[in-house]
Amino acid sequence: MKNLYISKKNACSIFKLALLSALILIKPLLIDIKAADISNQNSLLSVASKPLTDAIAVTVVNVKQERRNQIIRNSGRISYKNEMHLSFKTAGLLKQIKVEEGDEVIQNQILAMLDLEEIDAQQKRAASNFDKVSADLNRFIKLYDDELVSLQVKQNSQSAFDAAQAELQIANFNKKLSVIRAPVNGRILKRYVESNELLQPGQSVFLLASHKQGTVVRIGLIDQDIVKVEVNDSATITLDAYPGRVFNGKVSEVALSTESTSGTFEVEVLIQSEQLALRSGLIARVEITPALSELQFYIPIESVFKADNGMATVFLLDEDKKLAKAIEVKIIAFVSNEVAVLGALNPTDKIIKLGTPYLIDGRRVKVVTDSSFSRE
Repeated sequence: MKNLYISKKNACSIFKLALLSALILIKPLLIDIKAADISNQNSLLSVASKPLTDAIAVTVVNVKQERRNQIIRNSGRISYKNEMHLSFKTAGLLKQIKVEEGDEVIQNQILAMLDLEEIDAQQKRAASNFDKVSADLNRFIKLYDDELVSLQVKQNSQSAFDAAQAELQIANFNKKLSVIRAPVNGRILKRYVESNELLQPGQSVFLLASHKQGTVVRIGLIDQDIVKVEVNDSATITLDAYPGRVFNGKVSEVALSTESTSGTFEVEVLIQSEQLALRSGLIARVEITPALSELQFYIPIESVFKADNGMATVFLLDEDKKLAKAIEVKIIAFVSNEVAVLGALNPTDKIIKLGTPYLIDGRRVKVVTDSSFSRE
């Protein structure tokens, strides 16, 4: 036990010595890092802390005011322009399904039907009742003409005839809609039920896509973008499923109100592709080129000093007083190495490009070239 105690004590002493040695080695490094940090801070502050009478070296460029077609980018899912859910009007037992998912169908082709035993019985009952009240009406009309019954009896018979006729029409209509036929030429995208299932009225049986109107991409745009888009604006579509291929399209519909869930405006882009049938559900990236473009100001991205919540501070050059004038602008979009902005700018203004981190409103400046700025 005594030897064990001595070994533990020695191990503790060795650990303390190792820790002290490590601190001795690291301390010079920490001193160097701190000195370098102080040096960097001093170099940055050396310009900013100059007296206000000293001019800060800056470079300037002219503000651009141009009309440019700003591309609007978004993504969405491909779908057929006209997709419809097919169902039965009445409840019943599904007797037969004649098509599967992916099948091509033609107009008026039978797709599915209910067991018609109950529906046929309802139709026969309505037809039998109609024949009875029709005969009664003819008999009461003759009796009324012979003044053997009152006008009220004749009118009651007419009312019973009208009701029976309506019931027969309903029964015939329900039997007609107990068979699902293809309303247009198209493709079965989804089948939701199986044979011998008991269906409710209006329960979806198929999702049918019409070939007539082609395929579309639906995307959601924010308010700043939706005001730039018009019907028939050109667009390009790319898909990960077809790398390297670019599909042309055009804007076919523009929503007038926002969707309640997303708060965006839906835009529909019709894909102009006749050679390739695109599958519904594929993810597509869309770039819309608006035909209409606004007159906007463009400034270098280096001119943006501070930006927050879509607003930015920039500095204009007061050429007479050689002062920097700070103004706020609204950022519209980043375009390559420029920023589209709105604000109190004029086409004749000169905006400070390099040197903005050292400026405050009203600071004296001196204009230098880009090459000489780095030496200042």
